[in-house]
Amino acid sequence: MTGKPGATAKTAGGEASSAANNKKAKRPAWDLKGRVEDMEKELRNRGSKNTALEDMINTNNDRIQSLESLNSQLKGTVAEKEEQTSEASATIRQLKLKLQESEDELATSTRRLQQKLEDMEHSHTTLQRKHTSLEGDFAASTQECAGLKATVAQMTSAQAGVQAQLSATQLNLQQALEAGKLKDEEIAQLKDAIARHEATIEEKEAKIRDDEGVRRKLHNTIQELKGNIRVFCRVRPLLGEECAHGEEIQHLNFPDDDGKVLEVDKMAECSLNESTINASRRGNSKHEFQFDRVFSPTSTQQDVFDEISQLVQSSLDGYNVCIFAYGQTGSGKTYTMEGPDEPDYETMGMIPRAVQQVFDTAQELTDKGWEYKMEASFVEIYNETIRDLLGSSSNKDVKHDIKMVDAKKTSEVTVTNLERPIVTSQSQVSNLLKKASHNRAVAATNCNERSSRSHSVFCLKLSGNNKLTGETCQGTLNLVDLAGSERLSSSGSTGECLKETKSINKSLSNLGNVIMALGNKESHIPYRNSKLTHMLQNSLGGNSKTLMFVNVSPTEDHLQESVCSLRFATKVNQCNIGTAQKKVK
Repeated sequence: MTGKPGATAKTAGGEASSAANNKKAKRPAWDLKGRVEDMEKELRNRGSKNTALEDMINTNNDRIQSLESLNSQLKGTVAEKEEQTSEASATIRQLKLKLQESEDELATSTRRLQQKLEDMEHSHTTLQRKHTSLEGDFAASTQECAGLKATVAQMTSAQAGVQAQLSATQLNLQQALEAGKLKDEEIAQLKDAIARHEATIEEKEAKIRDDEGVRRKLHNTIQELKGNIRVFCRVRPLLGEECAHGEEIQHLNFPDDDGKVLEVDKMAECSLNESTINASRRGNSKHEFQFDRVFSPTSTQQDVFDEISQLVQSSLDGYNVCIFAYGQTGSGKTYTMEGPDEPDYETMGMIPRAVQQVFDTAQELTDKGWEYKMEASFVEIYNETIRDLLGSSSNKDVKHDIKMVDAKKTSEVTVTNLERPIVTSQSQVSNLLKKASHNRAVAATNCNERSSRSHSVFCLKLSGNNKLTGETCQGTLNLVDLAGSERLSSSGSTGECLKETKSINKSLSNLGNVIMALGNKESHIPYRNSKLTHMLQNSLGGNSKTLMFVNVSPTEDHLQESVCSLRFATKVNQCNIGTAQKKVK
C-alpha cells in the first residue's frame, strides 16, 4: 500500500516536468524547420504521456485486482472492505475521469497537430512553388545579368572606340576651325577681289558698250568706203549636160589675184556686129569688166557669203540693206539666194545664211544689252501683181497695195494685207522659206526648164532696243531673187509666158532706171514705174546699202545675154546713191 502511492507521486512529478518543458519559449514563425521539430517532440511527449497513462491504468488495474484480492481476503471486515471499495471506486472514477480528460486532451492535441501539420504541408508546398519560381527567376536573372555583363563589356569597348573617335573628331574640329578661319580670311580676300573684279567688269562692259557704238560707226564707215551700192559678179559652173558634152569655159577669164576683174573673149560671141569685128582687128579682142568682187565657178556659197556678211551686220546696226540677184534665166540666181531644194550646210543660200547670222549676232548682242524683235515677210511680184507667199491658200484673192506710211514724217512704204509673223528662231524662218518656195510661181521656157517667173522679196524687219543705254534702232534686210532676164528672140515664149517675159524685162529695166536716176542725183526718182522698185523704195534710196549680184552663165550659147547683164551691172557699179543713214534714237 505504501509503495503504490509513491509510484503515483513519481508519475505526477513526470507530468509536472513535462508541463514545465511545454512552457518553453515558442520558436519564431519563419523557423519552420524548428517548429516542425518542436511539434514532433511534443508528439513524442504526448506519446510518452499516453504510455504513462496506460501504465498507470495497468497499475490501477493491478491495484484493483490487488484490492479485489484484498477484499476477498478482508471479507471479514465489511466495513473496512466497503471503505476500501469506496475509496477504490472513487479512485477508479477519478482515474477514469483523468483518463477521459487525457484522451480528450490527446484527441484535441492530435487534431490541432494534424491541422498544423496540414498547414505546414500547404505552406511547404507553397514555399516549394515559390522556391521553384524564385529559382527560375534567379536563372533568368543570372542569364540576364550575363547578357548585361556582355552588353556592358561591348558598351565599354564601344565607349572606348567612341572616346577615341571623339578625340579624333575634336582634333579634326580644331583643325577644321583653324582651316575655317583661314578660309574666312581667304573668302574675305576673294570677296574683295570679286568686288574689284566686278567693278572692273562693269567698267569693261561700259567700255564694250562704248566700243560697240564705235564699232558700228567704223563698220558703217568701212561700208561707205566700199560704196553704198556694190556689185558682185558670180559665174556658175557647168552643170549636167553641159559637162557631158565636154564643154569647157574658155571664153571667160579671171586674170587678177584680187578677184575683181572678169574678161570675156569677144571672138566667142554668137553674133558680131561690124564695130566688134573692127575692134577685134585692131587687137582689142576682150571685154574687161571690173566689179567689187568676181566669183569664179569654183567659189562656194560660204565664199560668197563671207563677202556680204558685213552688209547683213549693217541691218542689225540700224540700216536698210538690200541684196538682190540679177541675171539671165538659168544663171544661178535662185541657187545663190536660196540654195537647192534640199540644201546642206555647204549649199545653203544667202537667205538662210543671212538669217542664221542675224540670229547668232542678236544672241551675242544680248550681253551688251540689246534685244531684237524680228518680223518676216515674203512676197513675189508676178506680172505686176503682188502675192503673199506666206499667206494661207484661202486668202489668194486678197489684194495687196503699196502705201506710204505717214508721208509727212517719213518716206517709208509698206505693203498692205501681208502676213508678217514675229520670228524667234532660225528653224521658224526655214519653215517659212520652204512654204514660200512651194508657193512661188514657176514655168518652163527655152532658157530654163524651171525658170523663176516672178521676183521674190524676202524682208526681215529688225527692231533693236538697248535696255542699258536706252538706244533703239530699226533696220531692214531685203533679200531679192529677181526673175530671169531674157531676150524674146531666144526665150521662145508665147502666149501667157510672152506676157510674163515682157513684164519681167520691163520691171528690170525700171530697176535700172531707178538706180541710174539715184546715181545721177535726179530730182525725180521713178520708183512708181514698177511694183518692184516701188516696194524697194526704202532699200534703194539714200538710207540704204545695196548690193547686186550679177549672175553669169558659163556657156557660150548665152554669152550675148551675159555681156548685156555685165554691161548693165557695170553701169550700176558706177553709181553713187549717197550716204546711208541709220534709224537710231
